[in-house]
Amino acid sequence: MKNLTLDEFRKIHEDWKSTGLSIRDYCSNTGFEESKFYYWRKKLTESMLPQKNGFVPIQMSRQNGKISMGSTITPDVNAENNVACEIVYQNGVTLKVKSDMPLEMLRTLILLCQ
Repeated sequence: MKNLTLDEFRKIHEDWKSTGLSIRDYCSNTGFEESKFYYWRKKLTESMLPQKNGFVPIQMSRQNGKISMGSTITPDVNAENNVACEIVYQNGVTLKVKSDMPLEMLRTLILLCQ
């Protein structure tokens, strides 16, 4: 098999997702080496991560009594002005706590990181 580009693997990855098969079964059916699939999937995942300081802005919302988190498309420009503290974990993850964040939400975030 020739050397792949990331864009070529992106198409293979989309094909795999559309099948609903496990990676092992997909590779067995297509003849794609499983180890190469995992290698390229890691490359694809890394290419989708933000490059700026590794910080991913998230938006938290409460619906039906449940707290949910999701990526924000446009981060709050003034968010830095409202940060009361930052928690930096050993793996490099930084949790920025806004001064108006409810304590229950902060507790939930801390428990998610354990």
